[in-house]
Amino acid sequence: MDERFSPIKQKRVSEEIVEQFKYLIFNEKLKPSERLPPERELAKSLNVSRVSLREALNTLQGMGLVETRQGNRSFVRPIASRSLSDPLLSYCKKSSSNILKVFEVRKHLEIASVSLAVERSTNDDIKKLEKIIKVMEEDLKKNRLGAKADFDFHTTIAESTHNLVFAHTLNALYDLLSESLRFAWANIFEDKSKREKSFKQHQNIFKSIAAKDPQRGTEAISIHMNYIERIWKKALL
Repeated sequence: MDERFSPIKQKRVSEEIVEQFKYLIFNEKLKPSERLPPERELAKSLNVSRVSLREALNTLQGMGLVETRQGNRSFVRPIASRSLSDPLLSYCKKSSSNILKVFEVRKHLEIASVSLAVERSTNDDIKKLEKIIKVMEEDLKKNRLGAKADFDFHTTIAESTHNLVFAHTLNALYDLLSESLRFAWANIFEDKSKREKSFKQHQNIFKSIAAKDPQRGTEAISIHMNYIERIWKKALL
């Protein structure tokens, strides 16, 4: 018997579930921060027992690919979150100026993501962005803060780069900054005039992507990110 080889073991059901999730996440079939279906529905879709599903989800949590939040719902975790966010969270807690340094990285990644989205976005990507713009407009009319639509807009642009690393890295930074900057976000969204200005900036970004205009896109996202950066600096410092 050749000792270099090990006998092949039959995979457990939970291991097959883990492999399927890894494929879906790494091939962008499941998006960063996407909420998974309820456990009962998910077990039915996979044709597995809830015991096997829970075992698989626990394994995926250990890998940092899935997390369970309030209400016992599972979400896809950005693949960069463990390697990036954990040490950066400690870094951000040291001072407000450190938070702004992290924001600076996000700003330049946002600018690059718009540039790529202009080049690579599909008709489906454009339609998604258009729907979000309409939600933003409705939020403004009804005097809602609109933080979710803002988040959806930027994450959809990241996904429109069709670069898995871009999408997951930006989502890791969004998670990090949204936790650390609750006060700053409130300062941005509580003032309707700021929301109106921000909405117009989002409109310009969307129009540049839809028109496939790289120069206009770079200008539009730069104006928006510089505007948000000034507000955050005022709120934090």
